[in-house]
Amino acid sequence: MKEFWAAVWAVVWKDLRIEGRTRQTISVMVMFSLATIIMFNFALGMAANINLAAGRSVSPALLWAIVLLAAILGLNRSLALDRENQVFDAMLIAPVPRTALYAGKVISITLFTLLLDAILVVLFTVFFNQPYYLPMVMLILALGTIGYIAVGVLITSMTIQSRTREVLLPVLLLPVSLPLVLPAAMATTTYIASAMRGEASWEMIQSPVLLVIAYDLLMIAVGFLTYRFVVES
Repeated sequence: MKEFWAAVWAVVWKDLRIEGRTRQTISVMVMFSLATIIMFNFALGMAANINLAAGRSVSPALLWAIVLLAAILGLNRSLALDRENQVFDAMLIAPVPRTALYAGKVISITLFTLLLDAILVVLFTVFFNQPYYLPMVMLILALGTIGYIAVGVLITSMTIQSRTREVLLPVLLLPVSLPLVLPAAMATTTYIASAMRGEASWEMIQSPVLLVIAYDLLMIAVGFLTYRFVVES
């Protein structure tokens, strides 16, 4: 067990150091997110017969759409760097459990995406004047991010050697993530709308949040059971 966690930490530390030097993954994710929010906000504000109330009503869905698409950029970039520099081949040669490699990549990319989530919470609170900073909303975001990255690392590892990986990844990942995204977006929308009326409670979102947790646990288990077959094929 000690060797397992040492290998996990080595993978996480490697990714954090690479990102600290290059800032390629987070910067791409943040710039994409910022451009999307600004375009959406100004399009609603300038379009005829449409006011910002319409944008506020669909902003939770926009938040999740941005998280999903920006995370795809992060997944692709993070694993592509390992492939381009033969880092991944070196890790496969090392005498460490394949599950440790999977856990390390999930943790590191989840950290990058959680940082993006925090930035998005601030931006959405400012642009749409809604309480995205509430602890329950941030918890839903975190839970959704964990499950999405868990399945994302698995699918990205399958497609990373393909020449069409930029197309294959969203085509495979987005349908698989629907059972996660739908209850997460539903819980976010319901809780924020209720909070605006002063009626927010855990009971209102308990069922969709439990579905998100169940998806997280299932996908993490699938990743641990199948990752060695994916990377060695």
